[in-house]
Amino acid sequence: MDIFEPCYTYHEPDLVKAAGVYPFFRPIQSSDGPYVTVNGKQAVMLGSNNYLGLTHHPEVLKAAHDALDRYGTGCTGSRFLNGNLDIHETLERELATFLGKPGALVFSSGFLANVGSVGLLGSAPDAVLFMANENHASLIDGARMARSRRMRVFEDAKDLERQLQKGHDWSHALVLTDGVFSMTGRVADLKSLVALKKKYGFKLYVDDAHGLGVLGRQGRGAADEQGVMADVDVLFGTFSKSFASLGGFVVAEAPIINYLRHKTRTFIFSAALPPASTAAALEALRVMQRDEHLYTKLWANVKFFREGVEALGYNTLGSTTPIIPLWVGSETQCLRICKEALDLGLFATPALYPAVPPGHAVVRTSVTPAHDQVHLQKALDVLAEITKKYPVPTVDPATVPPARAMDLEQELAVLMAELAAKSAAGA
Repeated sequence: MDIFEPCYTYHEPDLVKAAGVYPFFRPIQSSDGPYVTVNGKQAVMLGSNNYLGLTHHPEVLKAAHDALDRYGTGCTGSRFLNGNLDIHETLERELATFLGKPGALVFSSGFLANVGSVGLLGSAPDAVLFMANENHASLIDGARMARSRRMRVFEDAKDLERQLQKGHDWSHALVLTDGVFSMTGRVADLKSLVALKKKYGFKLYVDDAHGLGVLGRQGRGAADEQGVMADVDVLFGTFSKSFASLGGFVVAEAPIINYLRHKTRTFIFSAALPPASTAAALEALRVMQRDEHLYTKLWANVKFFREGVEALGYNTLGSTTPIIPLWVGSETQCLRICKEALDLGLFATPALYPAVPPGHAVVRTSVTPAHDQVHLQKALDVLAEITKKYPVPTVDPATVPPARAMDLEQELAVLMAELAAKSAAGA
């Protein structure tokens, strides 16, 4: 088979585009925080990960501008050789202090941080990796990159213990979990995982990309909120959510950080985080610690919007974070809702398989302190209008088994039949 044949025979995006409900790569022409402009029309932005609304904070913007003037636009090389700036090291020191860990290492992207760190740590002799089933793709790809070929998936702490009971010494094992699962907003039960760690001796790696900046004291994350930060061996975070920038980092004991600094290929062979991005993340970290009003407004907005969508009948899957998923189930209906919501002035994002189980699509929304209730009410009004055309499912998502691949193909076939009927009517 020609190696490019899968490329030439891949038509799913074209079919969805033809059906008029393609929801990806929407070009944003401008942004002021709570609003974005798409196709010349303003829409309330509820589809971002800008959980503290700091991307337009004046002090964060000033720090980025000042860094541009001082260091230029880029480092043009890896930190290992010629790209290591003093503000990289300042950011690492302040992150380590903030999170109560001896050391930190900043990468030029969150994906690179997880893939490289997990890939390296998982390559230790006899390593076994235990992966939470809803983990982010970067953790999964890091495990694939690891030399260890022993990876096991667990549903929850109870399932993990069932697997751990088959052995006695698990000091060679690394358990990997998100702190907050990104599509549903579900918070991991880190307390139970730590209890198992103390019993079985494994090491614990927590990806808290969606918890840092939001949960815990001054945004120290899910582990801080649950009182188990000291028991997390490696904590990962990203700057592309609450920190209003780009990049990623890990914090851990000094020997672990030193090993990662000198051995992680995605760190050594990647250009350093640009100066403006570094300075923006550093200032966002400082703003988080001094502006308690951010959190007061954030949680007031979360409460207002969650109660509003639940009053419309949506199941929000028990989320207790700024991520508020609206369970739809059907992939094609989810696509339609997001397309028509944008037409009506609301930017929300569809979460489809493989981000969620097949047949469990959600409209993913998130609120920030940058929103006022007028913005959130506008979003609720749009959703209320949409429910007139697409009634909210009344079934309990917990009782719905994952759909089969054939079910998804049938949904796409329905879309194309509708498109053909419209074309015929127009002709």
